[in-house]
Amino acid sequence: MISFFQDVGSFIMEPLYYVISAILLGWHRVWGSIFGPSSGIAWVLSIIGLTLVIRAALIPLFVKQIKSSRNMQLLQPRVKELQAKYGHDRERLAQETMAVYRETKTNPFSRACR
Repeated sequence: MISFFQDVGSFIMEPLYYVISAILLGWHRVWGSIFGPSSGIAWVLSIIGLTLVIRAALIPLFVKQIKSSRNMQLLQPRVKELQAKYGHDRERLAQETMAVYRETKTNPFSRACR
């Protein structure tokens, strides 16, 4: 069973390893040509470059999370009204709440856990 998890972990992590290594070495080639390949500053700037690339790649996820969070905040008054109206009937409350989410095209499950 442990071998299965190791295989799955390797399947996921190995491509990430190669992509991150390629980006880091690419930055090192750039900075190494300026400061010399054996200089420490080239490696420091390469790590900074890798960090910037990863952050830039994550921007679409951050934007989606912010939009979803904002939509949920805007819908909160309507959900509170539904809770006051259907608080005694859990099934009806769930149906009406999901109808509001569908109407506004908001997915309550796409929010990041806090």
